[in-house]
Amino acid sequence: MKTTLYSVLCMAIRLGAVLMAVGLVEQWPRLFVIRADGQLAIDAIVLDGLGLVLAFVLWIKPGLLAWWAAGSAHRDVFESDISAIQLQYIAFSVAGIYKLITGLAGMLAHGLNLLAYNHIMVGGVPMTPPTYEKTMFVEYVVAAVAGLALTLGARGLTAYLQQLRTAGQPVAIAVDEAREG
Repeated sequence: MKTTLYSVLCMAIRLGAVLMAVGLVEQWPRLFVIRADGQLAIDAIVLDGLGLVLAFVLWIKPGLLAWWAAGSAHRDVFESDISAIQLQYIAFSVAGIYKLITGLAGMLAHGLNLLAYNHIMVGGVPMTPPTYEKTMFVEYVVAAVAGLALTLGARGLTAYLQQLRTAGQPVAIAVDEAREG
């Protein structure tokens, strides 16, 4: 397969968009925790939504950013035996594994903090862990689950995206198949 620097940058931007979207979705447990005054953090929810819109735009239209980043080298040609579909599958798998490991590490850290708070005694009563520790633990659980789902579903997601790209396009039929049917 021959590809250009522009194409490689488009794939990298799309990978970044996926990481951005998954990172924003991870924060949903924290966004829906009620603030001290009893109100939802509407401004944070709106900013998260705008971030998801930006990730979507970067996924759909990575070309402008890739063209700007490549500069005059945007036509440099690279050769590889890996097809575009295989490369996309690899990118989804790497993003998923990254999120899975990040989620597991965060779960371990905040889980240990939660256990430590339960063993701290204040006047003979276990100390209540702060709310942020609980929400961060849940956030990392969501990250680990999302990473696992992305890793295990990378092949299916790649096939689904390929199907969406080719929907409505005519299907090529080999000459031998046309004579049989």
